[in-house]
Amino acid sequence: MAEAGKEMTIIVTLKVHERFIEEMKDRLNELIKRKNVNYMILPDEGVTTTLSMTLTDVFAYIYFFNTDGVYDNKIIISVDDMTRVWARELYKFYEKKSAPTEP
Repeated sequence: MAEAGKEMTIIVTLKVHERFIEEMKDRLNELIKRKNVNYMILPDEGVTTTLSMTLTDVFAYIYFFNTDGVYDNKIIISVDDMTRVWARELYKFYEKKSAPTEP
């Protein structure tokens, strides 16, 4: 999506960011340098739920990980307006706690 020029925000925990640096530093740097990508780091302190979310104007797709960080088969997929409103609020919650990174 980033290569296609789509505006996107990526929020990762500090642990995930550190793993990205270890495993794919050059690719991460290329991603962060893109003007259409806003890459943010969420401090690990106080993070009780780990999830992955894709939120667009059309749908919300959210999946959760258990406390061990393993994919948990709990998925929310919805095109319902109220679900997208709730997902937007969840996104804003994490965004407020996160800090942007510079290339």
